[in-house]
Amino acid sequence: MSLIEDIQSCLSDDIKKMNDLIINHLSTKEELVTLVGKYLVDAGGKRIRPLLTMLSSKMFGYEGQNHILLATAVEFIHAATLLHDDVVDESTMRRFKPTANVIWGSKASILVGDFLFSQSFRLMVETGSTPAMRSLSRASSVIAEGEVSQLAKLKERRLISQAEYNEVITSKTAELFAASCEVGGIISNQSIDNCKIMWNFGIVLGKIFQIIDDLLDYFGSESLIGKNVADDFFEGKVTLPIILLYELLNKDYQTKLIEMIKAETRTQDNFLLVKELMEKHKIKQQIMDYLNSLKLEASSWLQLVNIENKYKDYLSRLVEFTINRTA
Repeated sequence: MSLIEDIQSCLSDDIKKMNDLIINHLSTKEELVTLVGKYLVDAGGKRIRPLLTMLSSKMFGYEGQNHILLATAVEFIHAATLLHDDVVDESTMRRFKPTANVIWGSKASILVGDFLFSQSFRLMVETGSTPAMRSLSRASSVIAEGEVSQLAKLKERRLISQAEYNEVITSKTAELFAASCEVGGIISNQSIDNCKIMWNFGIVLGKIFQIIDDLLDYFGSESLIGKNVADDFFEGKVTLPIILLYELLNKDYQTKLIEMIKAETRTQDNFLLVKELMEKHKIKQQIMDYLNSLKLEASSWLQLVNIENKYKDYLSRLVEFTINRTA
């Protein structure tokens, strides 16, 4: 049994309640909303973000039902961002299936994404927890700002710095991981310090998750990740593998790489050359070494929580799982 399956088995009752809540909030008079929403939710995925909310709240001994409402809100926020991202990135495949924008068009995907955002806020309000609403609403705002920032950088067609890259992945990915963890502490009436610890843990875990995603764009297998590899490269996105590669190249190859980034389009031959150079300069290993330092940082945050139970153990093991994932 994989770690995710083990966690899902442990939280099976809560997950069933969340799934029922998802179905209930996707039932509308407008059939298209239900179709697109259900298609996205049924497409699979590990649902790591809502699991973080459930695990965090249970680690702190929470016994109410608000963690179900917040976990569902987290899942809706994530689903909405996927719909919007696929339109912006013109993606055609996710989790081994055509993206919603391919089936129903970009307009429908954007509008259904907006609907999912609205449902997430309805769920937040139902908890009656202003701090939890503040955490997730802030995350939603930061995610949107991060996506705009990434799009703006893409249009500039330039090599961004590692600091800029870190800002992008923190806002577009890590922020929701952080809020997912933090709200588990908030609804458990934990101290500000413990809630901040969980936020920091989630930030680091989210960074790890996104860096692995970016690494898989160059070294992943389509049969495992369920989407096209090299999408980021062909779109012109500058991610950590490209940034690190540039620093190790001689001037001639640096010039070639910059030309690829500035070009309107990139070719398969361009990709093969870049991947060959990444393998030559051991970019994957360099990134894995960096991720191991982040793993230690995430673990150090979690150890500041003076609790020992199976839920904390699951959170700890999720860090290693995220680093080693192939999809």
